[in-house]
Amino acid sequence: MLFLAILAGGCPHISSGLPPSVRLPPLEPVRPAAGVYHTVQQDENLGGIAKTYEIEPQQLAEVNNLRPPYVIKQSSRVFVPGASQVKPVDANKAPPPLEPRVEEFTGILSWPVEGRVVSEFGVRDGLQHNGIVIEAAEGTPVSAAAEGKVGYVGQISGRVKVVLIEHPNRMVTVYAHLGEIRAAEGQLIKRGEIIGAVGSSGRVDSPSLYFEVRSRSNPRNPLFFLPPRA
Repeated sequence: MLFLAILAGGCPHISSGLPPSVRLPPLEPVRPAAGVYHTVQQDENLGGIAKTYEIEPQQLAEVNNLRPPYVIKQSSRVFVPGASQVKPVDANKAPPPLEPRVEEFTGILSWPVEGRVVSEFGVRDGLQHNGIVIEAAEGTPVSAAAEGKVGYVGQISGRVKVVLIEHPNRMVTVYAHLGEIRAAEGQLIKRGEIIGAVGSSGRVDSPSLYFEVRSRSNPRNPLFFLPPRA
């Protein structure tokens, strides 16, 4: 994909390509999820379910936090975003389990802070979680996940301190609930450069970092872009 090549090779002009009015849509870490739960039957697989509901296997894998080889167990539930009703899957017409093309962009981004992930991307209890929450001690440095340009610095609803970094090909990373901000709007940032410190600004119970990845304004699963942890 184009943005992978750009990030790998570097780019002197960093921009998300988004007009100022939509660079920071209202930050919604959690919102009502629109879709249905599909209970997996015998011989059903990710490709067959995706084909039945006319959705990309990539989207199904990310929203359900599936991992290679993307085998889903019978009787497990898969959330299908955007679907209005449950549909039967014709196993005879379903692609084989290895056919779905699901891409892992592991290592494109680096972890912005070390800590335990206490909230994952995806749907739980009818709510869509658009990013991940990483638990860390107050004051722990937060670093940029990739090279980019600071597109927004400030506070949003609930007095949440946030930094938004724009990357090539309309990719954006969001860092929220900061206790301290050490970046300026318009600043060019290198991967790993410190942009702030962990805090508890906004409505959080303990110090943590909310981290979100957006591609063309759509929230993506950060764990598909970050290096796996041992």
